[in-house]
Amino acid sequence: MAHEILSENETPLSATIDIEDGAITLHSRGGTIGSSNERNRDYADALRLILARMLNANVDLLGIWVDSAPTRNLSPADRLILAPGEFDGPFESLFTLLSRRMQKVGRSSTARTARGNSNKRIRIEVANLRKADLGRILSAREVSQGKSQRGRLSAEVLNRVTADFVRQAVFDTIDSGPDPAFGESREYDLIAGEGVRLPPKAVFGRAASLALGFRVLPRHFSAGEGELSFKILRAAGFQIVPKGQAEPEARELSREDLFWAEGDLKRVSHLKKERARGLAAAKRAAFKREHGRLFCERCGIDPVAQYDGPEGEACIEVHHAVAPVAEMNPGHRTSLNDLQCLCANCHRVVHKLMD
Repeated sequence: MAHEILSENETPLSATIDIEDGAITLHSRGGTIGSSNERNRDYADALRLILARMLNANVDLLGIWVDSAPTRNLSPADRLILAPGEFDGPFESLFTLLSRRMQKVGRSSTARTARGNSNKRIRIEVANLRKADLGRILSAREVSQGKSQRGRLSAEVLNRVTADFVRQAVFDTIDSGPDPAFGESREYDLIAGEGVRLPPKAVFGRAASLALGFRVLPRHFSAGEGELSFKILRAAGFQIVPKGQAEPEARELSREDLFWAEGDLKRVSHLKKERARGLAAAKRAAFKREHGRLFCERCGIDPVAQYDGPEGEACIEVHHAVAPVAEMNPGHRTSLNDLQCLCANCHRVVHKLMD
């Protein structure tokens, strides 16, 4: 079974290894950089981590050999790139030594390039360690069948990115700009406010980093129409449009909202702010994560129990409880702590009391 190496912050590297009792095989890097056929792009980072973790664990090394198909007709002595007595000192020195020796193995004497390949398939043999022990020392995990070898995060993991993380990522991106690893969006804009457009993949990457606790990079997920990242951004209340397309008109209040407002401009303004992009979805997500379920903060009704199913959650609405709408300046940012989760009945009562 193939494994992948996890970095110090548990980000999966794009580097496949095979683990067996007493041995590790690091697959070669290959394919065109940046293309769909690129494989094991984090080869160098993975090799550094393997060496460092083996040194820290005082692993008894038996040797490291080049194990690529073109070199298997060579003797073990001709493929050896690190002997047991050389496994000492800082791992960066070992990495440099391995890379230099790896370039020479199997290299033709008539080769035109000055340097050989330093990203070859290699086999590392150790003494007295079972497969499970090696996996633990290396912080490696099995790659499930059908999983991309490029470190893609599964749908189960990406679905941990809830609306509150998306909303915070939008604010952070407005304040400090997108993560430089993502660059500018070429096809789509996320509408973050009047005149504010952000690259949707960069926003989702920041939201995922907040939700998962490690830096999520472009290679960890896909973006575009039909992709889960776009579905999560839209479910959080944000619109995504093709570049150059005019910003869609803000959603109008429903006839029921207008009846509820009774023509009061202040009430209409209040309701529109409660419908602000991402606000209600973010509050519901944060409330549910904190309490494990949605319920009315005023009367305590549990909508799932009351209506015998998750559809009952539709009756929980989000109310702007703290900051007076009339006193809000343009660009005011509402804290989720300023909001309440109320059932529809209590919400209407509260708005009547506002009169």
